[in-house]
Amino acid sequence: MHSLHQPAYMLSGFSGHPDTLREMQKAAQGPRGEQSMRVRTRVEDITRGLQGKDYLGEILAVRYWVTENVRYINDQLHVEMVKDPERLIEEVDEYGIASGDCDDIATLIGCMHLCLGRVAKFFVVGFGGPGAYSHVFEGTVEPRSEKTIICDPVAGTDERGMLERVTTYYTVSLDEPPGHGMMRY
Repeated sequence: MHSLHQPAYMLSGFSGHPDTLREMQKAAQGPRGEQSMRVRTRVEDITRGLQGKDYLGEILAVRYWVTENVRYINDQLHVEMVKDPERLIEEVDEYGIASGDCDDIATLIGCMHLCLGRVAKFFVVGFGGPGAYSHVFEGTVEPRSEKTIICDPVAGTDERGMLERVTTYYTVSLDEPPGHGMMRY
């Protein structure tokens, strides 16, 4: 068991967003992510009051829970860390709220959506010139409509406004092994 006073994951030899995204995929898919009974149980608790097969309700319930329980905090200036989903749930259980940057929040939401059997991906976006990436969030395919539902608590209630400001992006599938599934646009 990880101590809450130690990071669950820290990158070394960081050379940019591809490294971060590989670690995010590993964290979401790994033993303290999608494979974790603690994470699956939390997802079941979050969605317990919904009707069966209310897929959109499940997606939005996860987004709401993360919005209410994980406080956004900026990344450190010189260190890139990715907290695994179980770590964030441990923080919520211990302190009543967790803290994480956009990487951590996207990883948690993506993992929780994987636990629901949804197709999920990370959107890596920038608001300046081509290739100037500065933010990541998660999107999940709602199976009935086959539309991607953007889940970005960091954007607050203005996800649409944030999306309108995006000038460059690519996606990374959470249904692929870490380091694979990148689609550039």
